[in-house]
Amino acid sequence: MPRHKHIGRVAAVGGSLSALVAAATGITPAPAVAQDLPIVHVNNVVLRPDSTWGAGAAAPGPVLDGTMVYAYATKPLTGTPGDGAGLPAGLTFGAQKVCTPAPQAIAVYLCRVSGDRDHFAPVVTIPADTPHDTMGYYGAVYAPTGADLTAAVQAAQTAGATPADGTHGAGTFTVKRPEHVAQNSLAFNAPDIEAGKSSPQTLRVHAVDGGHLDLWFGPAPEQYGWSSHGVDIRVTSVTAGESASCTHRNDSLTLGIVLLTCDLTPGDTEITYTLTSAPGTESWHIQAHASYRVYSWGRDDLTADAVFAVNGLPVRERHSLLARDTAGKLWLYQGTGNGAAPFRTRSLVSSGWQTYNVLTKLAPWSSDKVAGGLVGRDASGTLWYHQAKSAGPFAAKVRVGGGWNTYNQLNGAGDLTADGKPDLIARDTAGTLWLYRGTGNSTTPFATRAMIGKGWNSYSRLAGTADLTADGNPDLIARDNAGTLWLYRGTGKASAPFATRSKVGAGWNTYNQLTATGDLTADGKPDAVARDTAGTLWLYRGTGKASAPFAARTRIGSGWNTYNSLN
Repeated sequence: MPRHKHIGRVAAVGGSLSALVAAATGITPAPAVAQDLPIVHVNNVVLRPDSTWGAGAAAPGPVLDGTMVYAYATKPLTGTPGDGAGLPAGLTFGAQKVCTPAPQAIAVYLCRVSGDRDHFAPVVTIPADTPHDTMGYYGAVYAPTGADLTAAVQAAQTAGATPADGTHGAGTFTVKRPEHVAQNSLAFNAPDIEAGKSSPQTLRVHAVDGGHLDLWFGPAPEQYGWSSHGVDIRVTSVTAGESASCTHRNDSLTLGIVLLTCDLTPGDTEITYTLTSAPGTESWHIQAHASYRVYSWGRDDLTADAVFAVNGLPVRERHSLLARDTAGKLWLYQGTGNGAAPFRTRSLVSSGWQTYNVLTKLAPWSSDKVAGGLVGRDASGTLWYHQAKSAGPFAAKVRVGGGWNTYNQLNGAGDLTADGKPDLIARDTAGTLWLYRGTGNSTTPFATRAMIGKGWNSYSRLAGTADLTADGNPDLIARDNAGTLWLYRGTGKASAPFATRSKVGAGWNTYNQLTATGDLTADGKPDAVARDTAGTLWLYRGTGKASAPFAARTRIGSGWNTYNSLN
């Protein structure tokens, strides 16, 4: 793969061309200023037919004030200035932005550069029918304001005659046809690995052309995201043949960054990298991604993928907590899977949630995969739906409808009807409980309501969405006015979504917030959290048993009374 050349010192470079340049371009010579900066970066580039290319040799970063001089030729820029000047047959100079042809010089352009931004370069057009291996040469010279541009033009025309030094450089541009580039190939041998051990994998490269290889990793397509999991797997060593020059990073695969890069010359080579998995790693399916870039620009990389497994502990979905503070900011507490410290440091979702007097999640909020989202009722009685999405984490809100202030309890219930769509339950002021079946349609998220039953006004708090009894159906917990907590087992039937209640225990009226969270402890059993009047948050670990759905509480932390809604 081509490599940058960056060395050197910028100095003033004299001659009669300066006056012509000033007249043609408006660049007026001023006292020369020297800069000890590596400004000129020249590559040997590979181009695709039916494309355009701008050399772009002026490096962004240093504050520049001067002119980049570019010269193009069909011969190496090592002889008499102007020898072979021009582009290979068929290639042409396209429309230019800030570059102008140099007077009395063929295929030389002057490009004004200033500031520390990206700088424009001459545009070359490569037709679709350009023959394979068409090759040209170019040189670049930086002349600070005040330098003699006559000498700068001649220096660009002979830029290959002396080593690059940061003020000038020379390179090549080669056109390769896509049918030729397609002959390069990649092939993986990616066996499964064991948690707590090291294992080699190999990538075989058939390189018809020299190029640049990148290797990175992600969850396999059927595996949900791993941002909240401790998937500590790293590339710890790399070996390759003489035709490959490789470097690697020792970062975790979960960062999603390129961990192995190689520059290859033509030939067949086998690259072996060792993956080391930390003890306790979960049994993930991981996809290795490799790309081989021959072209210097564009999206024509050759790619290969391979899926392999980590044999370790069972993967447990990580659930999280959403908390709205008194200022209306919604915060996400991502789950850790560790019961002793179940949440990571909070992160802000967004502001403006104080418009809702009721806010409830439709399903346990997961850090790993998209959940059902949130619904909120505003002061006018209008219900709004915030669909969950993989990035955001919510789409723009959608109006469900008005008249929802007839209800004094609104609760997400999970998938009560076993159709794969989370549902909503609502209790009216007469104590009747209603089921709103989820539709899976973001514009009309709920079907017409159906009555569940009467007499539910004896409860001061309802909390649903989680399968507390390990039977595959989400359940409902309800606290009555005396502080007794009751369990309603889900049936999976829309006509009668709950079985007869069973008593969990007394004394739950000490809590002013109660929510079923899903699995916070990575044991496969949904949990619940409750906040007492002093602002202390408590974890109730799920047992999976209907007779005693929660273990003894453990303290999470204090100061949670800054929130007026927990989901």
